[in-house]
Amino acid sequence: MWHYIVLAIGWVLKTIYELTRNYGVAIILFTIIIKCILIPLNIHSQKAMRKQQKVQPILAEIQKKYANDQNRLQQETMKVYKENNISMTGGCLPLLIQMPILLALYQAIQKPLTYMFNVPYKGEALEKATDVIEKVTQLKEAMISAGHNLGNIADFSVQQLLQQSQIQISNWAHTINGSGDPWYINFRFLGLDLSNTPSKAFGCFGDVMGNLSIVLLLIIPILAVVASVAQNKISMHMTGQDKQTGNEQAQSMNKMMIWMMPVMTAYFTLILPAGLGLYWIISSVVQIVQQIVLYYYFEKKGEDVVVRVPEDKHRHHRKKSKKR
Repeated sequence: MWHYIVLAIGWVLKTIYELTRNYGVAIILFTIIIKCILIPLNIHSQKAMRKQQKVQPILAEIQKKYANDQNRLQQETMKVYKENNISMTGGCLPLLIQMPILLALYQAIQKPLTYMFNVPYKGEALEKATDVIEKVTQLKEAMISAGHNLGNIADFSVQQLLQQSQIQISNWAHTINGSGDPWYINFRFLGLDLSNTPSKAFGCFGDVMGNLSIVLLLIIPILAVVASVAQNKISMHMTGQDKQTGNEQAQSMNKMMIWMMPVMTAYFTLILPAGLGLYWIISSVVQIVQQIVLYYYFEKKGEDVVVRVPEDKHRHHRKKSKKR
């Protein structure tokens, strides 16, 4: 099942790439398409966060009332959530959906020949694909004969090359056969190689000018972190989470999200191919635009969220007793 999901993503990337002939533009358009598909989830998420904002005064009263009784505090808090059909993870649904997409995109970028051009890389399918085995062997031998230093992968078998080095094979196809080779993918975008990882820049500071294109890859994680922080700040401001008081658990979660997501963003966009970092940046920017549009849509529409206070059964019982 997972293989077919990645194949579908690879097919979409290939289709856009063939139309635009630009890998970076293909990733940008792919990201916009994914975000458009997720609009219904974003609407649901926005409504969930607005509802969470509305119940904050009720939760603040409960926390003040049961400050010395943590068990009762938790019970009453859960009653409020249940009465108003609020899920603590409701606002995180788009993020949870995007993680599998990110993982699938990573595989599509790491194995572009397989997921964009249906080239088998292991098992019986590879054994039957004699033309694939022959082409990889010829490309490797041609690179060695031309005096190119292939490093450790010079000793790789055809299967190892297809499992671990499909980007290099694509580059070999361009070097040996030119840009007309059907396996060639131009990973360059605005002077950056989107198949490379920004973390490689840390080994190039001794010769910055000689490795400028690699060093400039650090722009990707920097922009990704800035976009992630901006998205979190705007989201919390528009849902009032940056101003809510009285719910210590919610406040601590908000603070954790402010710092956790940018740290995760910085780490992953450093160690993963720059193409994923570009996806991350565009995804955050589009998410910000969607949040702003949905916020003003709900405000203009005047759609307010009605919250209900759970009935205090004990108090209700006491009132009945007094009447008798």
